[in-house]
Amino acid sequence: MTTPFDPQYLAALTARARSPLGPPLRVQLDRSDGAFGELATLLTRHNGLTAFNAGLQVFRAGTAGLGPDLQTWNHPQTWKHTYEGLADGLLCFAQDLFGVQFALDNEGHVVRFDPETAERTALGDSLEDWAQWLLADPDVRGAHAFATSWQDRHGALAHDQRLIPLRFFTLGGTYEDNNLAVKEAAHCMRIRGPLAQTLYSLPDGAPFQMTSTPPPNDPELLSHHELEVFADYSTLLIQDDDARLGEPEPAWFDTLVEDWINTAPGVVGIGAARPFDVPVTVDVRRKPPIDDALELQQAEHVTQASLALPSGRLLISMQDFDDELPRIPLTPGTYAVRVYSHGLHTISEDGLEGEDRYHVVLWPTDEDHPAQVLKRYPEPLPGG
Repeated sequence: MTTPFDPQYLAALTARARSPLGPPLRVQLDRSDGAFGELATLLTRHNGLTAFNAGLQVFRAGTAGLGPDLQTWNHPQTWKHTYEGLADGLLCFAQDLFGVQFALDNEGHVVRFDPETAERTALGDSLEDWAQWLLADPDVRGAHAFATSWQDRHGALAHDQRLIPLRFFTLGGTYEDNNLAVKEAAHCMRIRGPLAQTLYSLPDGAPFQMTSTPPPNDPELLSHHELEVFADYSTLLIQDDDARLGEPEPAWFDTLVEDWINTAPGVVGIGAARPFDVPVTVDVRRKPPIDDALELQQAEHVTQASLALPSGRLLISMQDFDDELPRIPLTPGTYAVRVYSHGLHTISEDGLEGEDRYHVVLWPTDEDHPAQVLKRYPEPLPGG
């Protein structure tokens, strides 16, 4: 039995929406069955719309109009390529304030697609089912209340803009103003693709990371991670998840032991004082730290290098690629890596005990930073 178009709930949704976002068109999709036919009819009648004070946006069709268009939005290179297959088979036709996608899958189901986890939640088999689901709780499912309060405080969003958390909701981020930024909608999706890949690939129950809340007065801090990492042979590799060090020349490790810093493609090697689990704190920043004079003074050894991170997944270990090791999601690109080593003076004579700790700071860069020592420990480095 074919669900009729414009029954009760869909009619109620369109009645409270603002439309159109584009000029009138007769819309035809590659499929006309079920919800696909309903979507074509909806866009023919209302070529794109917003509802719940822009908490919900249905994409328009055609090349002219406001906000994303249906065809460009679903082109693989717009944002889906960053999900590496996790968003395939979806015709995304709408999104909420935070970029949660509403889509039709290959079976004709209406699904909710979470941009941080790539999780798909079935909402029904028709746009009527979808509209009923939205109207059951528009403040939550359509972000109505939040969209209203946000725009009352900050002004209206443009049709091509969405909100994105600086610290992802999945990783403990909040809905407070200082954790939210306005960005172009497709860019928001591209930022979260690598995170979704990482979370999707982890086995059930695998630890992702231990986190603490970023200081609320530091808007440049994107994410904060507290780890315990095994420093095999008193060294650690900060690397792209797809990079492999292989078998470098002995001189490569000689430099690493001497300076506690060396690089290879996709890899930054750093030294550690003890060949055990050591505390490593990782901060990902928007820009280089400009207020680190105190830490530069307190740290006993400071190094820096650049790291290419095409996969968008950062791994810290020593030639260990176990699936249960935490990966840190980052926007793919090149990063500067600065390492502050603390507590080296506390290492026991046998090198087995101590209160050493390591603070790794990353930020995006267009420059090629050579491996260098910014501050050298005045005595022979431990662990060699």
